[in-house]
Amino acid sequence: MTRRGMLLAMQPSKLLMPSDTPDELGFRTMWYNPVPPIDKTKWRLQVTGLVERPRSFTLAELRALPRVEQSSRMKCVQCWSARAIWAGFRYDALADLVKPRSNARAIRIDCADKWYEYMSLAEMRNPRVLLALERNGQPLPDKNGAPLRLLDPSKYGYKSAKLITVITFVEEGKGSMACDIGPYYSPSGEILAGYDTPLDLVPDAARPGWKLDPKARRKISGGEITAY
Repeated sequence: MTRRGMLLAMQPSKLLMPSDTPDELGFRTMWYNPVPPIDKTKWRLQVTGLVERPRSFTLAELRALPRVEQSSRMKCVQCWSARAIWAGFRYDALADLVKPRSNARAIRIDCADKWYEYMSLAEMRNPRVLLALERNGQPLPDKNGAPLRLLDPSKYGYKSAKLITVITFVEEGKGSMACDIGPYYSPSGEILAGYDTPLDLVPDAARPGWKLDPKARRKISGGEITAY
């Protein structure tokens, strides 16, 4: 085992770990691999691939982009959701700086926990898609994917990649890493008609051991949840 591995093994509390207990806003914590929180002073967003101006961005440089704020409910494929005020910047603000080439049709997003996602440039230009740096007026918490995550409220949460480290412009998208994990994931991640349990609206949701209660669920028609 490497020295870094030994240190992490001795300090499990320093890792970002999954939790079924909702936080104060009703969000559960999920990760592909447990990882330590990102050091924001050293972190850089690498933007590469089919662009005229590949570059590395500091957190301060991303915060200097035109700020956009929106209220969005994030829906998990595991049948729960929660709403928050998210803030960050739109795809076009980033694209204007790196100048995608004419043959770029999609981006691949790589994350610190080894998760990856593909999004088409058409999907990224959706006016509800946000590259988020904040949640409810505060810097994005580590447990929610700091310092940078994607937010697409029309898709299940697995498409809203977090702990983003690299964005690569490519000729075509290749679906979603989630499709490699289980048959209940789709490449597009579109929210389907069915049921949802909004944990932020259920008083007992933060109680340890609380389980999804069929009495608390609501019927949804598919797409972004805007009714509550």
